[in-house]
Amino acid sequence: MEQVVNIYYGIPSGSQVNFEEKETSKRLVTSLSTLPCHTRDFTTDDPYPFEAVSGTPSLIHAFNLSKAGIQCQKLAEKSRLPLIVSCSGLDVYADLFNPALKSQLQELIATAARIIVPFPAMARFIKARLQTSTNIEIITPGLIPLEFNFDFPRENFGFRESDRLIVLSGGLLPAKNPIFAIHATEKLVKDYPGLKLVIFSEPYDSDYRRKVEDEASGKAWVSIIDKPESEILPFVYRMAEVFINVSHAEGYNPTLLDAMQCGCPILAADIHGNNAYVHNEATFPDGGTGLLYFTSPGPAGYERIHDVDDFDDKLKYLLDNPNKGKEIAQRAAIAAKKSFSMQKELYLHLQLYKTILK
Repeated sequence: MEQVVNIYYGIPSGSQVNFEEKETSKRLVTSLSTLPCHTRDFTTDDPYPFEAVSGTPSLIHAFNLSKAGIQCQKLAEKSRLPLIVSCSGLDVYADLFNPALKSQLQELIATAARIIVPFPAMARFIKARLQTSTNIEIITPGLIPLEFNFDFPRENFGFRESDRLIVLSGGLLPAKNPIFAIHATEKLVKDYPGLKLVIFSEPYDSDYRRKVEDEASGKAWVSIIDKPESEILPFVYRMAEVFINVSHAEGYNPTLLDAMQCGCPILAADIHGNNAYVHNEATFPDGGTGLLYFTSPGPAGYERIHDVDDFDDKLKYLLDNPNKGKEIAQRAAIAAKKSFSMQKELYLHLQLYKTILK
C-alpha cells in the first residue's frame, strides 16, 4: 500500500490581501485530497495546529516568506519537520528590501528544505539579493479553467453598451499602483468617448484604499467595484477591451492569467512578475501574447518608475486596433491553457514532497 503523506499548509492569517497565497493553497489542497495524501490548512495565528487533529504531519508547506514562513519556521523547528515555503511576490520583491525583515528571511531561506518560486527571474533575484546559493525550486502556477457557458448582462454592473471598458484587478494596494492607472488613463478620456476604467477591489479596508477612492471621486469614468465571483469573471473579461496591470511588483499573478485565458487583450508593466507570463508583441511581432510598457528602477526599494507616455501609446494602440488586440489575445488564451497546467503544478509538488520525505 502506498504511504499516506500528511501535508500541513500554513496560510497567512487575517488580512484579505493574501488572496494569492490562499488561492494557491486551496488549489493544492483540493487536488491532493483525491490522492493518498492528507492535507490540512491552518492560519498562522493557530498556536499549535497539530494538537487539533489526529495523525502525524509529514511536512509543513508555508505560503509567503514573511507572513507565514517565519511563523511556520518556528513551528517546524518545534515539531522537527521539514519546511517548504512558496514565495508569492511582495514577500520577495518588497520584504527583502525591508531591513527589519531581511535577516530573518535570509535565515529562513537558508534553513528551509526548499523554497518554491513561480518563475526563474525570482530565483535569480533572491540569490543576488541575499548572496545565497540556496536550492530554489521553480514551479509554474496552474490555472483553474473558467467556464464560458452562460451570458451575463453588462447592465448588471451599471455598464452601458457604448462603454469601452479597461479593467484593472489585483486589489487596492500600493504595490498594485492603481493611482497611476487613474492618472494615465485620464489623459485619454476626452479622445475616447465612453472610456471607462473599471478597478476591481478586494474586501478589506486600508488607508491606501481610501486614497484610491479619493482619487477616483468625481471622476465619472472611474468605477471601483467588488471583484466578481469566478463564475462571472469570464463575461467581464470578454466585454473588456483591455486588461491592464500597472504593478510595481508581481509574483504569481492569478488575475493576469485569468484575463489571458479568457482572451482579453493584455497591457502590463514590464516587470519580472508580468514578463514571466506575457510575451511582448513588440519583441515577438505576430507571436506575442500581450503588450508590455516600459518601467525602470526607482530611487529606492521595490517601487518602479512607470513610463506614462509608453503606457498611453500602447493603450491607444489596442483601442485603435481592436482586431489586432483580439489576435494577440487569442494567442494568449492558447498559451495560458497550454503552459499553466494544474496537473503539472500538482505533479511537481508531489515529486518535491516525495524527494524531501525520502
